[in-house]
Amino acid sequence: MEIDDLAVTLDVCRSFAVGPEWIELAQTIRRLESEPEYVLGLTIQLPSDPVRVTQNNLPIPEFDETGFFGRKKELARIKKALLGPYPVVSVLGDGGIGKTAIALRAAYDLIDDSRADYDAVVWVSAKSTVLTGAEIQTISGAIQSSLGLFESAVNEIGGTSSPENATTELLGYLENFKILLILDNLETVTDQRLRDFLLDLPLGSKVLITSRIGLGIENPVKLGPLDEDDSLRLLRALASIRDVALLRSMGDGGLKNLVARMNGHPLFIRWLVTGVQAGKRPAELVSGNGILLDFCMSNVYDKLDADARQVLGAMQAVRGSRAQGEIAFLCNLGARRVQAALLQLMTTNFVIMKRSVVEDLDGVYEVGDFALQYLAKNHSIDARTRGLFSERSQQLLDLGHQMRADGARNRYYWATIDVRGAHDVPAARFLVEALRALERGNPDEALTACAEAQTLAPTYHEAWRVEGIAHEARHDILSAQQAFEVSFDLAPQSAVAAYHFGTFLQRIGDQTRALQLLQTAAKYDNTARIRHEIATAHFSIGRYLEVVDICSTLLHEARSERHVNVDLLLALRAAVFGAEQAKFDGRLADALVLIEAGYECFRTARIEWLSAAHSDLMVRLRDLAAVIVSLGGGDTYIDSKSTELSSKVIDRLRIVDVALLGRETSVVANFDSDRGFGFISSLPQDRFFHKSDLIDRADWEVVDQNVIVAFDSDDKDGRGPRARRVRMLV
Repeated sequence: MEIDDLAVTLDVCRSFAVGPEWIELAQTIRRLESEPEYVLGLTIQLPSDPVRVTQNNLPIPEFDETGFFGRKKELARIKKALLGPYPVVSVLGDGGIGKTAIALRAAYDLIDDSRADYDAVVWVSAKSTVLTGAEIQTISGAIQSSLGLFESAVNEIGGTSSPENATTELLGYLENFKILLILDNLETVTDQRLRDFLLDLPLGSKVLITSRIGLGIENPVKLGPLDEDDSLRLLRALASIRDVALLRSMGDGGLKNLVARMNGHPLFIRWLVTGVQAGKRPAELVSGNGILLDFCMSNVYDKLDADARQVLGAMQAVRGSRAQGEIAFLCNLGARRVQAALLQLMTTNFVIMKRSVVEDLDGVYEVGDFALQYLAKNHSIDARTRGLFSERSQQLLDLGHQMRADGARNRYYWATIDVRGAHDVPAARFLVEALRALERGNPDEALTACAEAQTLAPTYHEAWRVEGIAHEARHDILSAQQAFEVSFDLAPQSAVAAYHFGTFLQRIGDQTRALQLLQTAAKYDNTARIRHEIATAHFSIGRYLEVVDICSTLLHEARSERHVNVDLLLALRAAVFGAEQAKFDGRLADALVLIEAGYECFRTARIEWLSAAHSDLMVRLRDLAAVIVSLGGGDTYIDSKSTELSSKVIDRLRIVDVALLGRETSVVANFDSDRGFGFISSLPQDRFFHKSDLIDRADWEVVDQNVIVAFDSDDKDGRGPRARRVRMLV
């Protein structure tokens, strides 16, 4: 029954007892008020109840005194899990947080739930200590091992067994009957035999565990503090029932202040009421809660390994939420070791994980308030250790500032690591090592460093991008593409991730998707470098006018000579390619648009920054304009526009270098790759050239028929007309 059931029943009965037909009820109420003990002598005679009652040995819960407060969501989840397919369900939380209470409430509810249909509910507790108002008392004869736990469960069911046979006998009962076995305070007996037992559970029976430490093989329900309203209700109820005048007379402000300092911890609230009842002041109990902290945390702290204790020390010294990589850096631990330490600390409720405000898919860790109080009182770190951790923290900050400064200078360089904040720096250090390994020609070593970075920061996109570079260096294009894909999926709004994935796709020939990714990058950072790569992607797809338009904008931004050289070269190549294609297709007006756009780009550039390659491409545009004049077929616009453009180009070439007017362009007619010579189509006679006549000897490796070339004519060769200073254009 609930704590207020009697009061509600009396109120209802009093409302009936006012009439003459309820005389006996009125007499009963008066007697109950004047002589409440008389009910102990009554014999209750009820009609036989055909409903089968689940056998159980559940103890009377602490909340029988006050009623059960809050925990509706957690209670519903526990009951749903016990009614579902899960063989083992655990309630995890700090000592005194209310694990036993909610387990009992769930068990009592399931006894009355027809869906549960358990033959028996068996309660076994491994609780070894109890907190009184003044001390922690050891429970005599407490269960100390899993075998003792199994033997006790068999005895509660009604059997008899020796410790050696207890496991087998208990599993037999669980197989033949549908039993809910509740193991309370299990952290005192978490050995391998217990794990093996839970893994061997027969179908139908269930085990509910309460523990401060998770086993890793169960469906866990984490129990946190009570909220402020439920904490206040519990405090008021205890103060009223125990008639603690000091607390009953305290105003809402004072009670809320107490509740806030007790962090919604039910045992803390009960212990405080007990202490005030014994004559102590509330402030004294709140500040002097060492005994309570020892009771809740000490036996768990004793089981932590050295790495977990070191992590706790670092998090005490450097307060606040910390990412896994930051903790690894502070403690100088590898990724696997810091993961194991954090998992241990989370299962013992020393550390809680929260969602990162920087990265939605990642988590950060911090020490819980109750654990911090315990550590401060019992395991505080000395000044020297605190100084070492603080120094490491400052090193991390300095390293982060340096890496971000380096990245800002050349953000899209393949060897630049994109560092968003201090939380990225520990993983970024391994990526720097990976890039150095790649420079040494060791991609396998680079992949090892990437794996370490990914373990420290699984959602850090750069860890996967550098892995992609390493796979590409090993010529494993499929793995490289998968790594770049993960990098972009982790940071879809990162211009860096989109840019590098896009340029990778350009390298492997997927130009359409490359263009999409580069345009995505431009949404977030419309820099010249990204726009140049977008122009390059357009060029590969054959969208030549878009290329010239983008490059024209870049040229007007008047950047450095190196950038102008690259952008102008791309613009003029696009103008030549596009005009050639349009001429071939008979789209003469489109060809003239491209010739004019190329000319405007050429005219925009400073003369001293122009290269011979730029000028040769412009010579080809001059020749194309002249050809279109002859192809106009009397079209007034085509004739006048092509003549105008031809004249403009010639004038500009004369200003740049009058010798350019003597340069010619045509296509390779044929060549002999073995003997190293070829012929360029020309009238009235093809012109001979030798590979030694190429301005760039490397061009001979890719020479082919119909490749457009620029050249100087030399008619003095004894073998006939010859081309000198030959440059392949497209």
